[in-house]
Amino acid sequence: MVCQASDNNKVYGENHKGTSNTQIAYTGIRQDIIGMIPETAIKILDVGCSNGALGRHLRSLVPERHVAGVEQDDDFCMTAREHLNTVVKANLNEIMLCSIYYNERFDCIVFGDILEHLVDPVDQLKCAVKILNPGGCIVISMPNIRHISSLYSIFFRGTFPRRDRGIFDRTHLRWFTIRDAIQMVEMVGLKASEIDYSLRFGDRGDGLLNKIIRKLFGSVAFLFPIREFLTYQYCIKAVKPDF
Repeated sequence: MVCQASDNNKVYGENHKGTSNTQIAYTGIRQDIIGMIPETAIKILDVGCSNGALGRHLRSLVPERHVAGVEQDDDFCMTAREHLNTVVKANLNEIMLCSIYYNERFDCIVFGDILEHLVDPVDQLKCAVKILNPGGCIVISMPNIRHISSLYSIFFRGTFPRRDRGIFDRTHLRWFTIRDAIQMVEMVGLKASEIDYSLRFGDRGDGLLNKIIRKLFGSVAFLFPIREFLTYQYCIKAVKPDF
């Protein structure tokens, strides 16, 4: 399970690195995720750590941090080893996290756009709870299938697109609304303590229209119609009871 070249399938699918846009989607530093990780979290597991950019940033914020990563892609895995304390190469559709880290416990576990790629995300999340310290948190980021662009594609155009990235990424195996995600974390014994809503109109996050949307509605993103239909991606901090 160490990082080395192989011909194994990628956890995101064979073509997840096929375009420059997809590369950016999987390798950028996510401020919404960073903002949910407590400064007191010293031991962190980044599930689907990509090239290690997030973990490297987290270590720079708190030098004594130990950040471990799990990654399936060969190239990402090798790069991440330069930035994280440890990196394990694994396909999470074939092995459970608690089988890899059965002797370790973490203060925070990050699933940044990972659960929607898994055959059984609930079982993998249950496994993650087992290796999470009491009072620790799991940070989950996922696209919102209830976004207005989904409504347009499915109900008005009558098609379920398959794309290289975004809500309709062709490598997604599961789709979640915000309510689905909250129910999932509660199902495994966690409590959603914080939710961040990333507002945008379409697949691309830039542009004047998105700037206007965020300026007008950013402070009231929690309101039902804005939260449900303009949230393209959401980030949930779920806490394990401290007992």
